[in-house]
Amino acid sequence: MAVQEQIVTNRQDPAVEAYRLGLLEDTQGFIKGQIESGLAPPDYQIANLAPNEQAAILAAQQGVGSYQQYLDSGLAAMQQGSNALAGSGAQYDPNSYQNYMNPYEDAAVQSAMGDIQRSSDIAQLGNNANAVGAGAFGGSRDAIVQSEQNRNTLDQQARTAAQMRAAGYGQAQQLGQGAFDSAMNRQQTMASTYGALGQGLGSLGQLSSSLGTADLQNLSQTGLTERGVQQAGLDATRMSNLQRYTQPYQQYGFLSDIYSGTPTGSSTLTASSMPQVSPFQTAAGLGIAGLTAASGAQTAGLF
Repeated sequence: MAVQEQIVTNRQDPAVEAYRLGLLEDTQGFIKGQIESGLAPPDYQIANLAPNEQAAILAAQQGVGSYQQYLDSGLAAMQQGSNALAGSGAQYDPNSYQNYMNPYEDAAVQSAMGDIQRSSDIAQLGNNANAVGAGAFGGSRDAIVQSEQNRNTLDQQARTAAQMRAAGYGQAQQLGQGAFDSAMNRQQTMASTYGALGQGLGSLGQLSSSLGTADLQNLSQTGLTERGVQQAGLDATRMSNLQRYTQPYQQYGFLSDIYSGTPTGSSTLTASSMPQVSPFQTAAGLGIAGLTAASGAQTAGLF
């Protein structure tokens, strides 16, 4: 029994196949040239820090602890105020009145003593005149009158001196107490002033730090915007270069898609085991097929 075998081959038009072979050859040559030249897709680039960002970093480094001088000065002022306040509670020293005694008090007392003595002497002269007129001068009666006069003079001198010295002492004590109270008030005022100064310096340090932080934030934000614009430009440049790099591949792919969508032709080859085909007939058939393919290649311009 004879066995027959039928082979069905689907192929494109020889002209299309020739174009595809040419496309494959061009693509291989192009890729080989790209590899040999070392050409690669464009690298990613990162934008440098913007000038404002660099200024912000430098300012941040220089501004670290800049507020400390205000805090230290404020603390020192508050310590001075505390010391002044503590000193304002001191007790008044009664012996300090001596610093406020009138340096002319002794002279004033001596002058008063002299005035009293002169008045007594004048009075004694009158007593003597009266005793002479009565004929009793030099007698016991005169002696009694003179002794009484001297005692009254001494008493008056003592009272006057005591009053004057007591008044001077009292005035010195008032002056000393007033000066002490004024000094205590000044110390309390100084303590309050130092305390307010310390708080003000502390607030100034805090304000300085806050303003410095705000400046850094503004510089950083504006610098970030500048760097974002620069980065966008770098990214756009890379995309453009990447598009130029990939454009040949896209074009080759576009042609390949067109060739792939071209309808294919069909041919049928029938072979039979009996009777045997002579070698001459086989060679003749292959020769005809080869001529057909050669005709399509020549039409495609391959040779």
